Amino acid sequence: MEQKRVTVNRTAEADCNGCRVCADICPKNAVSFERDSLTGCDMPVVDEKICVNCGLCVKKCTQENPVRMPERMVENVYAAWSKDDEVRYMSTSGGLFYELAKKMLDQEGAVAACCYTEDCRGAIHTIAFTEKDMLKQCGSKHMQSQTLHIYEKVEKLLRDGRKVMFVGTPCEVAALYRYLDGDPENLVTVDFICNSITSPKGQEKYIDYLEEKFGSKVISAHIKDKRNGWNNFGNSAKFENGKEYYRDRNHDARTVGYARGHLFIRESCLHCQYKKLPRNADITFGDFWGIREDARNPKLEMGTSVVIINSKKGQEWFLSLEDRVGFYEETMENAQRGNPAILKRATENGNRKKALAALDTMRFDRVVKKYIDRDSFMKKLVRKGKGLAKMIIRRREDGSERIQ
Repeated sequence: MEQKRVTVNRTAEADCNGCRVCADICPKNAVSFERDSLTGCDMPVVDEKICVNCGLCVKKCTQENPVRMPERMVENVYAAWSKDDEVRYMSTSGGLFYELAKKMLDQEGAVAACCYTEDCRGAIHTIAFTEKDMLKQCGSKHMQSQTLHIYEKVEKLLRDGRKVMFVGTPCEVAALYRYLDGDPENLVTVDFICNSITSPKGQEKYIDYLEEKFGSKVISAHIKDKRNGWNNFGNSAKFENGKEYYRDRNHDARTVGYARGHLFIRESCLHCQYKKLPRNADITFGDFWGIREDARNPKLEMGTSVVIINSKKGQEWFLSLEDRVGFYEETMENAQRGNPAILKRATENGNRKKALAALDTMRFDRVVKKYIDRDSFMKKLVRKGKGLAKMIIRRREDGSERIQ
């Protein structure tokens, strides 16, 4: 009975991170995914007519059975960047994904990672065998990637003796290890410092808003566009009619709604079981926010990556990039100072479900303005209330001291 509860119509969003390993492992193809009408997140549904109750979907579920890879430890922490300025500039942070992926391709390996769909309304994991295909995988997406069948494709490549680099969220990396039931020598895994993922519904409504505003179809999108510097990044998009959109991170509705408001995130991110060190992945990377000026890194404003090495395999792969990557050792304390998402989960926004529901009838930017402003107003009231309470307590304490 318990087994059926977790395999059939799993409607509690907090119980599913959307990794889709249950669908890949099912021998009868009985697991499919349907979108929740409110949140826009895909949830697993089992076809009871063909399900044989083998229990594999339960056994492999990364939420039901969290993955903890053995022999993992934080080997080293680095500040790192591509020595190729063009690569560094076009990348989200320091260009480490490109350099790791290029190394894998140069060894006739394959790269499994996330790229936008053609209309930029979604994201999907693909396998790249060429630099041209790998370039489509570069850059942040900040939304749920469609990973259906990616694990079985990676497994086939590994069985054929091919080297593979798999890049994904911590829960997607966990799903791959669960699917493979091991850690093949010809596999290198990379995860990134994940704040949370955006509901596909949020991304689709954002693109709707841009296309309405510019009167044309979006043909490309760029998260963390660094034209005004890495520390002042923005979002940009290009359209069929030749027009271009750009807003800095404080004024782009998607960035504000995602990063500041947590309005459109998947609920399971609020309960993430993979905000731990060491990570399951061989290598973890992300933006090295708050990094201090250092003579060894004179072009800091072009973007710098934090790199956390979690295995000997990861250390060997990273050090093999020495001819193309500049780096120096850093401390975990410095890495966490500007990047609390290394260990800290996304926080709940009480307006999240209201905002997601409002997307059905309101334009994206107006939803963000309405619920972020309300959220900010309430937080200000709370802060003022706490300040007033402290002031009253201090005055009472001062008064009691005088009376004594």
